[in-house]
Amino acid sequence: MDAGGRRLHAGRQGAGGDVVNAVVFLGPTLPRADAAAALDAIIPRLDAVAVLDANFLPPARQGDVFRAVRTHRPRAIGLIDGVFLDVPAVWHREILWALSEGVHVFGAASMGALRAAELVPFGMRGVGAIFEAYRAGCWPGDDTLFEDDDEVAVIHAPTEAGGAAMSDAMVDLRASLGAAEVAGVIDRDSRRTLVAAMKSLHFPARSFIRLNQEVRATLGEASATRLIDWLAGNRVAQKRLDAMAMLEDLGRLLARDPPPFRAPFRFERALVWEQFVRAAAVPDGAHDLVLQELRLNPPARLAAERAVLGRMMAPIEPADIPVTLDRFRARQGLWSRADLDAWMQRNALDAAALEQLLGREAALDAAAQRSGPELQTAMLEHLRLAGQFAPLLERARAKQAALADRAATPPTGPAMAAVLDWYFARRLGEPLPHSIPVWAREQGWANHQVFTHAVWRDYLFAEATR
Repeated sequence: MDAGGRRLHAGRQGAGGDVVNAVVFLGPTLPRADAAAALDAIIPRLDAVAVLDANFLPPARQGDVFRAVRTHRPRAIGLIDGVFLDVPAVWHREILWALSEGVHVFGAASMGALRAAELVPFGMRGVGAIFEAYRAGCWPGDDTLFEDDDEVAVIHAPTEAGGAAMSDAMVDLRASLGAAEVAGVIDRDSRRTLVAAMKSLHFPARSFIRLNQEVRATLGEASATRLIDWLAGNRVAQKRLDAMAMLEDLGRLLARDPPPFRAPFRFERALVWEQFVRAAAVPDGAHDLVLQELRLNPPARLAAERAVLGRMMAPIEPADIPVTLDRFRARQGLWSRADLDAWMQRNALDAAALEQLLGREAALDAAAQRSGPELQTAMLEHLRLAGQFAPLLERARAKQAALADRAATPPTGPAMAAVLDWYFARRLGEPLPHSIPVWAREQGWANHQVFTHAVWRDYLFAEATR
């Protein structure tokens, strides 16, 4: 199992050869190490033979549940954390599809609690106080409507930087203030006033530090000091508690070696679903790692791209020949007219034949731009058939392991310029391109920031393994 997973016992065979019983989407709510330890702790308490095997994945985006089922064929999925804001969230229909495929789907704590409250009539299993509050429409001890997704939202660091939460969830603040009321530290009116004050803030601004400031501004000095001192040792991490409870339920289910889930509905494969399936072919996990390693070697990436485009592309109009000529000269290092003329002479080409060659190259470039996820999927198939996938994945995972404790943010200014010089001069043996953003986009990177981040990690890995 990779660094993100935890194998405890052999379950059933997955599509890729790995034995996977469960996939858990996890992020700022609960560290992976704590989640794995929670599953470990379940084993001694079970009467049945333990059949626990979880692959922990980052917070789920739209399409991740679909891809997890297709890739791992799990018996169960645990949805805890999911992305939102600038990235499409997990789609209800993909969860319904997973249920229709016989997968037991659990939800708790964060995005999982939201989706479970919405889909429990279809068989998704919700766990914990947050799920119950969404399902009931009110928080315990509060008569106001409880339905907003910002109740569980937090701002957090990128996954590659550890994904730690950088704010506190409203539900954790609610639960802590509710516990303070039960303990007699504050009265009901004070609790409601403080809850309303925190709710009025945009979710990234919510935190226990901000709560303490509000406490001092709202309560008298003695009452404020008493509550702040109490909160220091009695905060309620409700999201974490619910996530742990879900892992307990998921582990108990797997320990019983359950049959596939039987959906109480028929899944209709509408046109919108077929369009989603095609779009969801964008690779993730190991595929992302392999493609990133491939992009770091542009000649190999171009060879793989050209190897698969021929069987993918439909007849299209040629792209702009001058633009294609510029790209061709950059790829070949033909920086002057004399260099280009010499190359044409060596390859027995005149100007007309070169233009014909570039026309076909332009069509391939245009096909690559239009193919998107389908091209990436075909390239991965080609890499497997060519025996190149496994070495690239092995290098990518060795890099992850070697850099697990290293800084994720690349340097700026002269330091990053030196790293780019290293990459182009020593790694590729070619001069710096005229425009890093343009070059990065042509190589398939999302943007030049993603490219420079990958180069920085490649440099650190090279230094670490010298």
